[in-house]
Amino acid sequence: MRNRLHIYALPDPDLRTALEERQRVLGAFDYCSIQPADYLHATVQQFAVTSDEVSPEEMDAFKARLKSLAAETKPFSVELGEPEVDDYSLGVKGTITSSWAKLTAAVRDAAADTINKGQPLPNAPFNPHLTLGYAVAEGSTERIQQASDQLRASALPPLTINEVHFIAVHQDVNRGTFTWDTTYRFPFNDQPSAK
Repeated sequence: MRNRLHIYALPDPDLRTALEERQRVLGAFDYCSIQPADYLHATVQQFAVTSDEVSPEEMDAFKARLKSLAAETKPFSVELGEPEVDDYSLGVKGTITSSWAKLTAAVRDAAADTINKGQPLPNAPFNPHLTLGYAVAEGSTERIQQASDQLRASALPPLTINEVHFIAVHQDVNRGTFTWDTTYRFPFNDQPSAK
C-alpha cells in the first residue's frame, strides 16, 4: 500500500518518549515489528483511495473542509491504557470520548463528499489507539504481553489532540511499518470562546 490517504493524530514528544520506552520489549520478538518512533500515530480515519486516485479539485475541497473543521474544534485529550497485545501486535488504547466521536464523524462526512466520494468508506477505528509494533508472522501473544507487563514504567501521558494530519501513507508489510513522506497539518482552534 503506497500513498493510501489517512487522517492521523500524532503523539506529542512526551507521549512519544513514553511509547518508545514500551516498544523496547518488542526487540526480543522477531514476529512483531517495531513501528519507527517518528511514525507513531493514532488513526482518525483511513480512506479507500490513494493520493494518485484523487483529483486536485477533490484534494483541495477536502483540505478546505479540514481547515474549517479544525477552526471549529477545540484541543482535547484521550487517556491511554497500558500496552495490550492483539493479533501478535502491541498497542495502547484509549476510550472513545464525545470529542473523539465528533472528530471522526466530521472527518468521515468531509471525505464522503470529496476524496472518498463514490467509494465505500472504511470503518472508523474501533477506538483511539497507537500501535507500537505490527505482526509480521505468527507467534506467541502471551509472551509479548508478559514481557510488556514486566516493564515497570510510569503511567502514559494522555494523547493530546490539538491538530490532525492529512497523510499519504506507505505500508511495508514485510517490515511491518507505516511511514509517510509529507503531511498537511490542521491545527485546532485553541482560543477561548467569545462571550
